[in-house]
Parts: sequence; structure tokens; C-alpha cells
Amino acid sequence: MPEGLPRVGSALLVRDGDNRILLGKRNKDPQRGSWVIPGGKIRAFESVDEAACRELREETGLEVEVKGRFRVYEIINPPHEHRIIIYSWGKLVGGTAKASDDLSELAFFSPHQLSGLQTSPLVRKVLIDAGLVGHDVAEHSGQRQLNFVFLPVLLHSAKTNASGRLRQSKAARRTHSKRTPRIDNAPLLFDGQS
Repeated sequence: MPEGLPRVGSALLVRDGDNRILLGKRNKDPQRGSWVIPGGKIRAFESVDEAACRELREETGLEVEVKGRFRVYEIINPPHEHRIIIYSWGKLVGGTAKASDDLSELAFFSPHQLSGLQTSPLVRKVLIDAGLVGHDVAEHSGQRQLNFVFLPVLLHSAKTNASGRLRQSKAARRTHSKRTPRIDNAPLLFDGQS
């Protein structure tokens, strides 16, 4: 495993007075051109809150107050990427918005505007989990969502009575044992994920 992994970062979901969320357009690889939630690496002996405020100030010129944790997310792409990102809520308290070298643009977006932006899969998930973007929004980040519909299927040998209801065979009518429901929990793997 490469030295220094996993990398631990802190990022802030910052809202303005109009309940819009702050995003920056990434100006470096990976994800160049995608809108991201400002944040970065936590330095040694720096608290999560201190790192979030420092990174936001460096990347945006804005001053914030951390208002509490949101969630922790993990990205694992062996053999070179393993990141843990701690997301917190932030309140804008001052500063002048100016994008740093890491970001080409800064903007506050309403929930309606967020749905059409190009984001990374992780940023899209964070925005959905935060309730800022709906689950039914078409994915513009390359992720695909599969929707399953389960329909009852009548077997060829099934017989119905005059009212259209299925008739039980004599053997089935004689058997009155309780059935135990079967529950299968298994991950669905797509595109080589494991």
C-alpha cells in the first residue's frame, strides 16, 4: 500500500442566507471541471473543524463557523486511492468570495440548480444524503441507478377458477404448513466494483 494512506480530509456544506449551498468548480485533476464541496486534507494535530475552516478560507476566501457534523464518507480505489472525508455543516460569517488555484469558480446554488450540475459520484451522494438533491434526479455524473420492478408471474401449469382466482391443487390444500419468508441480502456489483 502506498505510504500515507488513507488520507483524511474535512469538507464543509456551507449555506448562505438564502439557503443556497456553496460549491467550487475543480481546477485540477482528478474531476477537473466538476463542482465540488470545498475542503481538503487534515494536517497533523489539526482538528476536523480547524481543517475545514482553514481549507475553506484558503480555497474560497470565506470565513465560516462549523455548526456540527453531517457524515463521514470513504473512497477506496486500490491500489492508489483511499480517502476518508468528514463532512460538516458550516455557517458563513464573513470574508470575500474568491476562487483559489484549486478552484476555477465559486457559486452558491439553490437545490433546484444543484440537480443539473456536473459533480463527482461522491459529491452527488453527499448532496442527496443531505436532502439538497432528490433521489429521482437524472445522474449527470456518470453514475447509473437501476430501478427494479417485481411483477407476479403465473406459471403455465397454474389453473384459475371462474372468478379468475388461482386454484390450489389438492396436494396444496392438504398442506397447511407455515412458510418461512426467505430474505436474501447480497450486494449488487456493477462495472467491476467489488
